[in-house]
Amino acid sequence: MHTESPRSTRSSKAVTFLRVPVLLAAGMMTMGSGMGNPGCGSSYPDCEEGCAIEGTYTLQFADTSPPGGGCERLGVGLPKGPLVLNVSDGYVTGELDGITLSTYYYGEPSRKLDFSVSQLLTDQKLDRTIRITSTVAAPSPRSSTDRSVIEGEYELRLASSENIDLQCFIQRNFTATR
Repeated sequence: MHTESPRSTRSSKAVTFLRVPVLLAAGMMTMGSGMGNPGCGSSYPDCEEGCAIEGTYTLQFADTSPPGGGCERLGVGLPKGPLVLNVSDGYVTGELDGITLSTYYYGEPSRKLDFSVSQLLTDQKLDRTIRITSTVAAPSPRSSTDRSVIEGEYELRLASSENIDLQCFIQRNFTATR
């Protein structure tokens, strides 16, 4: 014979009553509250305004003088080719003299476009780091046919892993126009 006490009925109702708030609380802790915690989704917001930066940009350096010393011995100079940008959901890939760069772009109001890539060139036994710190000039392009200007600094570090005297450092301001 099985006897059910009134207490078990009450706890069953309490569990049912508390189930929804407990599930909501657990969901907010694991998935993010929307208040600065992105949870399991993408932590990069989509670009919403001034985002049409894709295209081919012609680079113009403020100082076009040869970089000197180790750079010349390594056969390295300023980039020759254009900077080609492709954008997909705020993710930007760039191509500059055969080197692939990538970053996120958020558009207005910051308009920051910063790239950094480090590579070990094993065949030449060289470490190469390229950093581009830049800003898309206002007004930000609203369409792919709008004029777009990127202003910033190009930096290249190249060092031999075998010869400590063989190093190259280039740091130049640039303007890139589409």
